[in-house]
Amino acid sequence: MNVKEILALIPEDKLKELAIETKVDYKSKKLDGVIMFKLLLYSMIHVKRNSLRVMENIFNSYVFKELSNTTNRPSIKYNSISERLSVINADFFEQLYHYCLSRLADHGMHDKDNVIRFDSTLLSVSAKLIDFGFTSGGGREHLKTLKFTIGYSDVPEFAAFHHEPTFNSENVALKHAILNCKASKEKIILFDRGIQARDTYDELEDKKILFITRINPNPQHELVGDNLFLLPIENDTLIIKKESTIRLINRNKKRTKNTFRYIYGIQKETSEPIAFITNIAHLSVSEIADLYKKRWDIEVFFKFLKQELNFSHLISRNINGIKVMLYVTLILSILLSVYKKKNKLKGFKIVKVKFAEELETELIKHIIRMHGGNPDKNLIQSAFW
Repeated sequence: MNVKEILALIPEDKLKELAIETKVDYKSKKLDGVIMFKLLLYSMIHVKRNSLRVMENIFNSYVFKELSNTTNRPSIKYNSISERLSVINADFFEQLYHYCLSRLADHGMHDKDNVIRFDSTLLSVSAKLIDFGFTSGGGREHLKTLKFTIGYSDVPEFAAFHHEPTFNSENVALKHAILNCKASKEKIILFDRGIQARDTYDELEDKKILFITRINPNPQHELVGDNLFLLPIENDTLIIKKESTIRLINRNKKRTKNTFRYIYGIQKETSEPIAFITNIAHLSVSEIADLYKKRWDIEVFFKFLKQELNFSHLISRNINGIKVMLYVTLILSILLSVYKKKNKLKGFKIVKVKFAEELETELIKHIIRMHGGNPDKNLIQSAFW
């Protein structure tokens, strides 16, 4: 699947339709929603360290004007881009993100094991740069923290941006994400030990949301029954020694109303204990342990967002602009994920490089054709330099 086919997942007609629906161009003359989207996406593809000044240069470049059909538009300055980011309707970009997700069913992009991993990543910023976010204390009061919570299968199926102090707790942020992600009721949910609230486990069970998570190896509990059948079980990394049915007990001595499977094992490499809690009855203990390994994929995804898509750097310093950047970054990650899978590529870094190279080649061919040339004709010419 080539770059043109990937970009065709977001047709021009749909961009214009969403622009009208969200009124993203209200009182805007130069930087309409479609142009802003293309500018942000193109700059993220072609540079690793994106910035407002980089986007200024890209917008005013001949190649981008040909790409976006803006050859007759006047040049802009970086501060115009900054101002537009601060006020443009972020709903346009959010709906575009959800539209991209809706197109993936036709391209086999959902995890074959039917799992979705939930986790959060933090971004610390100097308190001099922003006046929102929460502080973590411990001598770091000069920093403000922002939290981004993602639900990830083979693509980011859910995203939330948090700057309110209450979401500093993963008990709040992860629970909010799982309950508000439409895919949660259709998939097995994986999350790390961020959720400690026993009431949340009951709530997930009551809502029939299947989950697997790690837990303290020796939690307070009430034993309902032991399953010693065919234990211990050994795989490449674990020796599973125990499986029980339990009710968890919180700090206030309150028991969960539902029972859960408790699986206890030893990690071969470190000899450290590891334990899982799940409400899934139809899978074996080995299958539970193997599925939980897939949670690590979201850590790889966060690394990709920060290192390759520049998400660790704030281009905008207000809430609206950060939301816009979040959704455009996730849209690009979706396009790159489709490109990666369809072309059977390994790793994310090389995927972005190849995508950018192919896009550049197609743009050059497009410009040649626009001026009456034939890019496929072999000509013997002197070197450019």
